[in-house]
Amino acid sequence: MRPDRRLEGWNVGRLLLLLSSIPTLQLSSQTRFWRPEDRAIISEFSIVDAVAASPWVVYAATRHGLLLYDRRARAWQLPITTIDGYPASRVRTALADPAGTAVWLGTDDGWARYDADLRRWDRGPAPGGVSGLLLDAADAGAGVFLRSASGWSFLPRGGLTPVPGPSLPPLERRVQPLDLRAALAGAPMAEAQRALLLTDRRMRSYQFTAAASTPEDNDLFLGTNGMGLVRFDPTMGQWEPLPYSLLAAGTDALALGADGVWAVSATDGRSGLTWLPEDLSSTTLLEPPPGNGFGSAAVRRALFVERMLWLATTAGVFRVDPASGRTRRFTLGDGLPSEDVRALAPAPDGVWVGTARGLARITTGDAVVRLENVVLPVLSLLAVHETLWVGSVAGLGVLLPGAREPEVPPAVLAEPGLRDPIVALARTGDTLVAVLEGQVAWRDPGTDRWTLERPRVPLGRISAAAGDAGGVWLGGAIGLAWWRIAGQEFRGLSIPGDLPAPVRDVVVEAPWVWVATDSGVVRLRRDAVRGP
Repeated sequence: MRPDRRLEGWNVGRLLLLLSSIPTLQLSSQTRFWRPEDRAIISEFSIVDAVAASPWVVYAATRHGLLLYDRRARAWQLPITTIDGYPASRVRTALADPAGTAVWLGTDDGWARYDADLRRWDRGPAPGGVSGLLLDAADAGAGVFLRSASGWSFLPRGGLTPVPGPSLPPLERRVQPLDLRAALAGAPMAEAQRALLLTDRRMRSYQFTAAASTPEDNDLFLGTNGMGLVRFDPTMGQWEPLPYSLLAAGTDALALGADGVWAVSATDGRSGLTWLPEDLSSTTLLEPPPGNGFGSAAVRRALFVERMLWLATTAGVFRVDPASGRTRRFTLGDGLPSEDVRALAPAPDGVWVGTARGLARITTGDAVVRLENVVLPVLSLLAVHETLWVGSVAGLGVLLPGAREPEVPPAVLAEPGLRDPIVALARTGDTLVAVLEGQVAWRDPGTDRWTLERPRVPLGRISAAAGDAGGVWLGGAIGLAWWRIAGQEFRGLSIPGDLPAPVRDVVVEAPWVWVATDSGVVRLRRDAVRGP
């Protein structure tokens, strides 16, 4: 299901992305590095510091990565983030190679060049950073002129250290970044429409930050400080937003939809949703209007059921209709045991809700049914047909169909470790997995016997789990692991080598693993980590 683009009261944007090669942890004998199709990192790319354009590619240098827009295909290519070599220091200026697929960047501490065909970075320092770039149109392949605190210098192609001279080429041969003020002066209609173009539904106003164009056509590409990239045709006076971003870099939770995932953000002062299709060909940003969203509430979990998105937050349960933008909040006044909601699970006639003071069910008719005998903090829930497994601060229990409260099965009682807090629950086939903060327990479906296992790769405090064929994915403060239960095999990914930040949530939909982190969403190809 793709959301209706005619959304009322929500901001809409679009995005595509993938990522480039980088060495990683030893995962298996056949996986020593990431191929572009193996891993994609989606982050917040709406603030554009510099723009460069060639006849084939537009480059947008943002706070969290380099974006590449294919002008011929009218589609985004692979974004390049800091984990792939993008400069950590702020980009001041950018200039595309007019005859190739490379881009030069001037940063606060030096220069960098990215070759999109080779997926390779070259870089070097410069005193005071680089504030200007210039190429000689007659010999663009010879090198680039750099302007730093000490003035202009020349960096030969393949060189690492700028050298004095030669003198700058004559004006008619200079290829240099387009001055924003001059660009807007030459396109008065763009400036006249700025307020309309760069004001969102929450009445926030943004500014143009950079511009780029090529002599081959009239297209003017404009960067902004919050709405991504804009294409403007000065001749026709038409503009086209080209947004390419998550709503916010920090992603709190994920929910599987049809052919993609919903990413939930409630950080950086912006709360809302981002729809990510599995091919990453586009995204849709949904931001509620003031007073109609989950605002500053922390989001613990998300669940997509019957075309509705349910959010477990510190301010109750929110139900969002992505097609219309309508939001419904459930609170103490509706009958919830607590507005501190920790877990969600589908129910036959609605959803189960785990809170800091017990368990409840929200029916399809919006009635809240509370289990009066359950008062312990519920941390995790897992629905298996009509049976509900309940993880609480006191351990693991099960709510059988028709029962009024969970019970502790004899096999659970036989394992003292399962009386500790159960932070996550998952299932792979008929095997149930319970996650404690530093251990994992699994139930043999044949014998009903539980076994506790400590992960053999560093994960830190475990906070998320997702079942997969033959095993389970475990996410923690310092890593992500694939655990094949049969054979007790662990394969781990590290932070920051493989992932940009601590893991908050994990969901699986063949052939991808989606990971929510504090620095965006990571999409991994399952087989690149799991192996055959």
